[in-house]
Amino acid sequence: MKKKTISFILVLCLIMSAVLSVPVFATSGTITLDKTEYTVLEEAKATFSGVTGEELCICLAPEGTRYENSDFQLYYDDLPLDNVWTFRVPSQYGKYEVRLLDYYTSELIASASFSVVGSKAKEGDITVSKNEVLLREPMSVTVNGLTEGQIENGAWLGIVKYDEKLENTYHNSYVSDLDMNNTYKFEAPSRFGKYEVRVFSSYGLDIEESFFGKAEFTVVSSKAKPGDIVLSKTNPAPEEAMTVTVNGLTPGEIEAGAWLGIAKYDEKLQNTYHNSYITDLKMGNVYEFKAPSEPGRYEVRVFCKYGLDESEYEYAMFGKAEFIVGGAPVQEIAPGTNGLSAWAAPDVNEAVKNDLVTEKVLSDFPKDITREEFCELAVLLYEKMTGTKAAPVASNPFNDTNNPEILKAYNLGIVGGVGEGKFAPNNKVTRQEIAVMLLRTLKAVMPAINTSAEFKTRFQDESQIASWALEAVRFMNSHDVIKGTEIGGVSYILPLGNTTREQAISLVLRIFNKFTGI
Repeated sequence: MKKKTISFILVLCLIMSAVLSVPVFATSGTITLDKTEYTVLEEAKATFSGVTGEELCICLAPEGTRYENSDFQLYYDDLPLDNVWTFRVPSQYGKYEVRLLDYYTSELIASASFSVVGSKAKEGDITVSKNEVLLREPMSVTVNGLTEGQIENGAWLGIVKYDEKLENTYHNSYVSDLDMNNTYKFEAPSRFGKYEVRVFSSYGLDIEESFFGKAEFTVVSSKAKPGDIVLSKTNPAPEEAMTVTVNGLTPGEIEAGAWLGIAKYDEKLQNTYHNSYITDLKMGNVYEFKAPSEPGRYEVRVFCKYGLDESEYEYAMFGKAEFIVGGAPVQEIAPGTNGLSAWAAPDVNEAVKNDLVTEKVLSDFPKDITREEFCELAVLLYEKMTGTKAAPVASNPFNDTNNPEILKAYNLGIVGGVGEGKFAPNNKVTRQEIAVMLLRTLKAVMPAINTSAEFKTRFQDESQIASWALEAVRFMNSHDVIKGTEIGGVSYILPLGNTTREQAISLVLRIFNKFTGI
């Protein structure tokens, strides 16, 4: 009996032990990240699942560091119901881990790895306002594509020559300091060449990793257009006084030391003698000088900048104007050059030889001549026929020009204004206006000239001639200066039509040939 009782008690103890004992399971869990690569300070999401255990904490640490050196972030029990932890990744590049650790023992329960990297610009993220700019020309660059975290972490931009090392990029501005359109405004560099605007996604970090992207631009010299460099004479005598007028340079180029020099036409550019800075020219950008004493072909050369390297001269040349000192052969302008018509070529070349033209009208020959341009021709005609220099009016009556040739023409009575103190130098000239200007020039040369005349031809449109121009148009027609045109067997004088540059040169030459020496 005693033996049975002991056996029963032992069985009962085993049953109670099996029923009442609590099983011990190993702590476990997994961490899933929304991405494996992030940019600095970017928002990330870590999802925790299957986690068992108590007193657990969530930490961040660089990959490879000891568990006990992990950076505590929060207790696992403080996660929201969805077990998703939203956090910002570190501000330094590298590999990191989100770790789930036992708070007391630092035992690793689970981990997930990620990297913090620099991002790269996509097409259109970095755009400059111009791909080609002039010296010190205002321009801008617009930067997009950076994250808020990168901007907060010191994203910046710099401007350097295209072949400069990344680590030598000069810091121009933080992206956070740009305007609301992310645009940085600046002046183009003061030296010619290729440049880059470089953008870095973080400041003070690895330069290669933080390089976001670039936009290229080139600093170039401007180039003279027809009429930008104008000589008063193209065939002067040795040591004869003459002038050159220079326009078309930008303020930045003038500030950078734009200058002009005079040299033999075949002299190397880098051997051009410096005559004057553009800033030192007289009002109207006029430079006065004497023609060289030695006959030959010469050039006035204009450069956009001073202090050029030898290789920069051709690149920095704005333009030139050629003249021939008396005694040297005059190079004829061939038909087709700058649109010169075959019928006009002989007249134009003869006018050049007789110093009856300006450099301005020796280009774009089919272009309609302006009031300013024809004034300059009329003054040359007067000076050539009289052998005397015309003087400008003492007080300029116009508020829209200070051209000395216009002031000379006004003083001679060749031209007047258009009202309200204006001359309108860029207005085109009608045929009847040219007739009046030519007749007034003749009257200034020969005050006693008889201007009474009749038409040689009856013109269908005579009634369109203004009363103030009738005398001049009759005179020019009677002396075969203005001949009119025939359309369908009917003659027209076309008093309101405009006149091209080559036609105007031909009219001036006809006056010179018909009335010189009378």
